[in-house]
Amino acid sequence: MTQSCPPELVDRVVGEEDRKEKRRRLLSARFTVYFVLAICLFPQADYLEVLRLVKAGEPVLRPWTGVNKSSLTRARQRLGWTVLRELFHAVARPLGAGPQLFRGMRVLALDGTLLAVPDSAGNLETFGKSGSQRAPMGYPQARVVAVAECSTHAVLDAVIGGFKDSERIVSDALEAHIGPGTLVLADRGLWGLARWHRLRDRGSHLLWRIERRKARRVEDVLPDGSYLARIEANKHSKAAGTHKAPPVRVRVIEYQVDGQADVVRLITSLLDHEQYPAAELAALYARRWEIELVFDEIKTHQRGRPVLRSQTPDGVRQEIYAHLIVHHATRDLLNEAARLHQSVAERTSFTRALHVVRRSVIAPGGFSPLRPQA
Repeated sequence: MTQSCPPELVDRVVGEEDRKEKRRRLLSARFTVYFVLAICLFPQADYLEVLRLVKAGEPVLRPWTGVNKSSLTRARQRLGWTVLRELFHAVARPLGAGPQLFRGMRVLALDGTLLAVPDSAGNLETFGKSGSQRAPMGYPQARVVAVAECSTHAVLDAVIGGFKDSERIVSDALEAHIGPGTLVLADRGLWGLARWHRLRDRGSHLLWRIERRKARRVEDVLPDGSYLARIEANKHSKAAGTHKAPPVRVRVIEYQVDGQADVVRLITSLLDHEQYPAAELAALYARRWEIELVFDEIKTHQRGRPVLRSQTPDGVRQEIYAHLIVHHATRDLLNEAARLHQSVAERTSFTRALHVVRRSVIAPGGFSPLRPQA
């Protein structure tokens, strides 16, 4: 963890977010960052038990006289959630290279998921829950929309919204690592003509699934069975607003999966059928499901509990970005191990790597958040 998030980086982000303590504290901002990462590594342990585990990894830490759950909670509140968000942005980076690229392009997947949070008044008001206003159901849920690298499962950017927020609207805030040299895969739930233009203007190529009623204006049929079509904004749609997005020319690929009656319709900005054959793009689109495996790694194996810990909206955001940092650090370790053993990172056991990271925290000298500050 300290290799992926070195103390110097933590101190820089804390200073940029103006969260550095005014006086010397036992629970400094730097230590609180590592403590939040630790509670994501050990989701079943309570605050004081996590503190003991961190103490086991660094025996020279000062005595924890007077430290209790309340003081740790206040330390998290002082730190805020934007520090973890900016730390995630500083840590998250693509990990794949060479053969993991598709014709020189990094393949990314865009999708969203829901995380259950404690049923406090603040969380309910901020995030909302399923059901009607008179008969709400279950726990409040935070919506996380992320972009991940398909070959390594590294999450490169993420935005947090509420249960009632549309995935499409939340996804518009994604900025990092989508640009020239990338190919973004997305499902039909994220389709939007203005969104298509926005991502294309940033230099990224797109391969998206859409509904069958879209892209019906056929302009030319290509030798590989795909065809060129024109998509225009629906002039009767209120969702598009007063200023309609300009039309776009796309390439359409249609195919069926064995044993299923539905026709899958893809559109792409890769118009050259010779350089990018339809069969290759159809097979490539199946890799969009890698982001579902990423969400499973975080929600099932890493989180280890059905509901997050934090009782406040800021605490929820802080905890989610901490989970993303821990996941990226674990995937970074997996990618390095796969490189050394000449294997594929996405097919290596994430759970086993998570155990290695957890053992490194409690190993003597393996976790040193109180290294002298520069």
